[in-house]
Amino acid sequence: MSEKIKERLYIVNPNLGHPLFVNIDPELNSRAFTIKILLISNVKDPDRIKSLLLNRVVLIPILEYKWKLKLLLEKKRQEKKLKKLLKEKKKKKGFWARLKSLFSRKKRKKKSSTKSQHLDKDLAHTADFYSALGVKSLEDKLKKLKPKAFRGDPIYATIEEVIPKSTNLISNVNYIEDEYCTPQLYLLRNEVFRKVHTFFQVKVKFRITEEVIDFLSHRNFVMFDIIHQMPDKSKRINSHSLVISKQDWTNFTFIHATDLHVAERNDRIYGIIKDWLRTIKKMSIDKIGEETKHIFKFFAKKSKIDLKEPLKKRLINPNNQFRRFIKLMNKKVLSNDIDFIALTGDLIDFTLLSKLPKDMRNLFDFDYEHSNWKIFKQIVLNQPHKHRRGVIEGEELLCPIFTIPGNHDYRPYHYDIRWAGMYRKIGLNLDEALALNDKLLAFPISAITKSKRALRAYWSEINPSLDFTIQFGDNLFIFLNSGSDSWRNFRDLVTGHPSLTGLSSRQIKYLENILNHKINKNTNVFLMLHGPPINPKKKRSIFKRIKKKFSKKVLTKLEEFKETILQKLDKKGIDARIDDKFNVKYGTVGTNWEKLIRFCKDYCVLTLAGHTHEFKEFRLDDPVAEKSKVFDAPPFSIKKVEIPAAVYFDNYSEMFTKAKDIEKYGPFVVQTPALGLGGYKNPELAGAYREIVVKDKKMNSFKVYFINK
Repeated sequence: MSEKIKERLYIVNPNLGHPLFVNIDPELNSRAFTIKILLISNVKDPDRIKSLLLNRVVLIPILEYKWKLKLLLEKKRQEKKLKKLLKEKKKKKGFWARLKSLFSRKKRKKKSSTKSQHLDKDLAHTADFYSALGVKSLEDKLKKLKPKAFRGDPIYATIEEVIPKSTNLISNVNYIEDEYCTPQLYLLRNEVFRKVHTFFQVKVKFRITEEVIDFLSHRNFVMFDIIHQMPDKSKRINSHSLVISKQDWTNFTFIHATDLHVAERNDRIYGIIKDWLRTIKKMSIDKIGEETKHIFKFFAKKSKIDLKEPLKKRLINPNNQFRRFIKLMNKKVLSNDIDFIALTGDLIDFTLLSKLPKDMRNLFDFDYEHSNWKIFKQIVLNQPHKHRRGVIEGEELLCPIFTIPGNHDYRPYHYDIRWAGMYRKIGLNLDEALALNDKLLAFPISAITKSKRALRAYWSEINPSLDFTIQFGDNLFIFLNSGSDSWRNFRDLVTGHPSLTGLSSRQIKYLENILNHKINKNTNVFLMLHGPPINPKKKRSIFKRIKKKFSKKVLTKLEEFKETILQKLDKKGIDARIDDKFNVKYGTVGTNWEKLIRFCKDYCVLTLAGHTHEFKEFRLDDPVAEKSKVFDAPPFSIKKVEIPAAVYFDNYSEMFTKAKDIEKYGPFVVQTPALGLGGYKNPELAGAYREIVVKDKKMNSFKVYFINK
């Protein structure tokens, strides 16, 4: 007799990085909701799937402790106020009325004790818990209390319908009709869910509790975990995957952050260096080979970091940067100042943990448990982790996130911290980098490899969609995958500014379908991708720089071509363009670049990108004169590519803070500096994020801020 096959099923979508938003009326009259989720299983019978899901899909609301304490305190105040009123009323009563009340006192006490028992227990527990901290009252604690998530009462979902679903390409027009429940072929090709291959669309109905309604009366949204109990009694949790929002999307704010570079080794660096400083004297740079020494001295000269500072002050841990960012965002959530966060790539620095033994470093599966995707998720959810020196305390993120991958997310293995001056970016000197390399040795060949399988844990645990759109009112958010490192632009790669593979023909067709079916004259289109569509070099060609030696009037640096500077020199319009003076395709997307620029110019309000760790902002306009040209990826191609837009450069987010000016001078293509790390030339740009504010359906602001400023 053959062995019975173990039944498996997993909820694929929505998930942490692709949450499903459901609107509720501002008056909070709605109670019942119906949603559709995507599921994969090795069971092919829809009726069997329905029975396996019966009473096993649970929604857990993610609430906040400060709100709960305020609620308890308010109830306590009302209770005290009622007692005071009853006491005053009692004094006004006559003798016979007071005598009568003695007989009914026990009855009233018994009736009220059941209602207040849970409240008194919670308050007593809270008071006892914080008394050890020296807090005199709960009111004092509320002022000092940090945001803290807790799970509310479970909500059991009803399974209405189960329909088989086949994979579909994003180039097909029916993909945009229901992107949450349209599975992609790469999930099967890369065996993201092992030998499980059959997809289903499941219609789920649920009814929210009074606890959730009360929370929404104070907040703009509430998030839910979707928990599914497997047939083998194990549980799969799609964290932060459902959001009920009362936004009408007329006035809202969202945050853009990029290049987090989260990795487990980031939390180990401080401890390793401190141990080394205690046991070994500083290594002399003379012990290094002459050739290597020359390269490292070059990066040392370019650094602006004061290495005389203590390690604790100068070390930049990208994981800690992300934790600080979460704390700041949680404060904004408590004051209803943001609605969601977009994270555009390089979420992790590489996939496999660098601490793995040699016999496990070639893991073909790139499983979640041995990957930095687990570290990323642990930080978002503030899950327990091994305590290490130099690691700050975290908080669970209380805001929904949307994610797309970057080129680092395709890299399976860790790299030498000394390459391209990386050690300077995190605030180390060369001796410290050498000591670190002894503990975390990297192999040159494996470190430069890339693989789609590096995204397996990302697709499974965070976001199964590489390209997707989100429609909020008249606002359309397009998330595009710009690909991995490209060998096509070899020159950019060897100079430390790698271009990305770019957009495929299917992605271009996807944009065409969106254009024809989702965009109208009232739609605000926000395009988000990792690789920047526009990225000029900081200096002009060598011939222009030689010419400058003979004439002071020749401008060679990008900073000299800001519109505000050129206006003072009476250079406006065509004279202020940079696309005919700089290579604006440096380290951008390798394929379909012209079509991407045209889409940004003709249909987008704002294009948000990262990758360069730089603060650069551009505006696009119609090329009044002839289009400028740029060589396409030499030395492998000598074809000239036309630029379908006039490109201008300045700090536009600081110049334009009113909707009418933004509408007049846009559209804009911007690079947000990295949240995790700055560059070795400008480490001060680390910890950046961009806040985009929409008022009365118009973008009012898109400023850059820093978590440490």
